[in-house]
Amino acid sequence: MRKILHCCMIILLVFLCGSGMAFSKTESLLHEWGGILLILCILLHLVANRKWFKNLPKGKYNMHRRIVAITDIALIAFVILIAVSSPVISEYIFPSLNLTGSAWGRKIHIVGTAWLFLLSGVHYGMHIATGKRNIALYVAGTFGVVSFVVLRFHERLFLISEFAYAPDVPWWCIYLMHGLAFSTFAAVGSEIRRIIKKNGGSRHEV
Repeated sequence: MRKILHCCMIILLVFLCGSGMAFSKTESLLHEWGGILLILCILLHLVANRKWFKNLPKGKYNMHRRIVAITDIALIAFVILIAVSSPVISEYIFPSLNLTGSAWGRKIHIVGTAWLFLLSGVHYGMHIATGKRNIALYVAGTFGVVSFVVLRFHERLFLISEFAYAPDVPWWCIYLMHGLAFSTFAAVGSEIRRIIKKNGGSRHEV
C-alpha cells in the first residue's frame, strides 16, 4: 500500500510541475485537482509515518538522521506554503472564495513547488538507497541534469522568473524531462545515504 502511495505522489509531482506551465485550460484545471490529490496523499503519508514526529526529540542524531530530519521538516514547510498559496491563485476551483494576494501567492507557489519537487526526489533517494548504486536511477539522473538545464529549473528554485520556462518542445517532452529531473534529485539522495553509510552513519528510517 505504501509503495502505491509513493508511486502516486511521484507521478503527481511530475505531472504538477509539468502542467504548471499551463499548456491549456483543461490541463490547468487538472493541475488544480491534481494538487488537491497530492496534498491528500501527503497527509496520508504523514499519518502513516506519525511515529516519526514522536521520535523527533528522542535518541541521538548521527549525520544521516540530521540530514533526514532537516529534509523532512523542510518538505513539510513547503507543503504548508503550497497549501496556503494554492487557493489564493486558483482560477477554477477556489475563485468563489474571493481570496486576495495573488501576486505574493504566485511567488510562494512557484518557489514552494520547485523546492518540494527537488527535496521529494532527495527524500525518495535517501530511502531507496542500498549499499550498491542503482544503475538505472543514475543513468536517468544523468539525463536529468540536462533536463534541469533545459527547463531552467533553477529559475523556479530562486524565483528568477515568476513563470515556469517552457522550452519549445512537444508537451510530452516536458513531462519526460521533469521525470528525468526527479531521477537526478533521487540519485543525489541515494548517493548521500550511500556515502554516509559507507563512512559509518547508521540507518534511520522515517
